Amino acid sequence: MNELDLTLEHLSKGYLRPVLKDVNLHITNESYVTILGASGCGKSTLLNILGLVEDYDGGSYYFNGQRIRRHTDYARLRLENIGFIFQSYNLIPTLSCRENILLPTLYARRRGRRQSLDELAERLGIGHLLEQNVATLSGGEKQRVAVARALILDPCLILADEPTGNLDEQNRDSIMSLLQEEHEKGRGIVLITHDSQTAAWADRVYRLIDGRVGEE
Repeated sequence: MNELDLTLEHLSKGYLRPVLKDVNLHITNESYVTILGASGCGKSTLLNILGLVEDYDGGSYYFNGQRIRRHTDYARLRLENIGFIFQSYNLIPTLSCRENILLPTLYARRRGRRQSLDELAERLGIGHLLEQNVATLSGGEKQRVAVARALILDPCLILADEPTGNLDEQNRDSIMSLLQEEHEKGRGIVLITHDSQTAAWADRVYRLIDGRVGEE
């Protein structure tokens, strides 16, 4: 995987009102960060900006030495460096588990940096489900498929948006254990949640209040 050096400096974002104000973060391969906050406080907006899918208004954003400029598409940079995990899984229900996991590889030009699907699936405990339609899976199984999809291109950064919000306690702890294992392999992780138990898995916990990020 690539080295990771992500920096936000005095970043701001607003819609009809300010949502993010003077946000400063530094994320590397050694970072496992959780951002806590109530619904509607701007957590998902911040994650989308980090993931290069949403613009920002002010301040600076640097990704591996490259300044991320507003109104510019960074699709290739995003594809080659960032894996996304969502609360609602965002799987295509008409496709098999194998097909869902391999979707990112359809857009990747470089084939050398993808992980072995079969090895990845076995490690995540879904090897026996690869040919099954995702619509038939339990919530925990769907999230494991989503984790595999996020990892298939060997990203240096994982962005997780309430990844355990739809799971029971057992599946929550299972998914969090998987994320911990991936962090120990050198992936930076930024996870947003409103659940303090989920947040406790991280090395550093921040809270987003009134548009500002402060360490717990």
